[in-house]
Amino acid sequence: MKLYYYKAKHGNFGDDLNAWLWSELLPDVWDEGRDGITFVGVGTILNRLVPDTRMKIVLGSGVGYAPLPTGLHDGSWEMLAVRGPLSARAAGLPEERAVTDGALLLSAVPALESPPKETRGTIFVPHVSAAGTGPWREICDELGIAYVDPRWESRRVIDEIRAARLVLADAMHAAIIADTFRVPFVPLVSSREISTFKWADWTLGMGLPYEPMRLPASSLAEGVRDRFVGPMGLEYLSPWLFEKGSAAMGPDGPDRLIAELDATARRQEDPRAAWINKNSRRIWERLARPASSLAARTALRGLDARLKDKTRAVLEKAKRSSGFLSDDAIHAAKREQLVEGLETVRRIVGGAAAAAA
Repeated sequence: MKLYYYKAKHGNFGDDLNAWLWSELLPDVWDEGRDGITFVGVGTILNRLVPDTRMKIVLGSGVGYAPLPTGLHDGSWEMLAVRGPLSARAAGLPEERAVTDGALLLSAVPALESPPKETRGTIFVPHVSAAGTGPWREICDELGIAYVDPRWESRRVIDEIRAARLVLADAMHAAIIADTFRVPFVPLVSSREISTFKWADWTLGMGLPYEPMRLPASSLAEGVRDRFVGPMGLEYLSPWLFEKGSAAMGPDGPDRLIAELDATARRQEDPRAAWINKNSRRIWERLARPASSLAARTALRGLDARLKDKTRAVLEKAKRSSGFLSDDAIHAAKREQLVEGLETVRRIVGGAAAAAA
């Protein structure tokens, strides 16, 4: 069986944990895909980039970015668990397949089962796209909040989350891992690149409300980048859900989110949209980003300082929050379902090996 997951250019802990989590939980099943089995674990990777091997096993992945794979119901997919009810609905799966994010299985890793030796204070984990555009470390230092870069080595980030008293989570997997280790979290939104579909999918499955706090642009560069999110094809925020939170869902909420997801997928397949996205990203990287950074160091220093002050005020308010945490019974039930999924994977791979022999 071969592992499939997304590998960010500069690293992202929520994706990178795949590299060691599954080998710890499922030793002796990996052979780089010579048996034609692909394993799909943590990440929003249930899409057409999944290798089209003889069999695909999904345990805790989710829908949210690229179009869904073709042939999901052709018999080559073992959909053991997806991130939440929205992923299940979008993929045409029965409700019982809506379990939770596979990162909950971090709690089953022997080295992580014991609580940390010491508990620290509040930490802030930005979305990976925000990590390089804002003065987050400086703001956190001023507020007595520990800054945790999502591009750090994944075990280090997980240890920081486990030991925290409160996690301010712009990165969704910071919230998921915090909840996994029973640490309260506060959901934040730093830009329109944050996927409300992903957040709603996971929170609905865990019986949690989705009531995020909006972080204003912390710098001129960050504000300019947020303007480019749409043209770059990276806008995943649903304004109606963000503004009203879970109360806005209602009976038609899931279908509305799935319709938005389908519209995004259609745009991604449009050649004209792809051309605009590609060139907008070039303009941002080669012109807008350096220009906004230079302006903030010269003529627009005052504006940059005011933006930072506004962000500081929101983070300070978030720090005083009690945060969210899923119900212990729901958490335990979801963990048990995923552990059962691990046993099913072992049986599938063992059966495939026996058949090949």
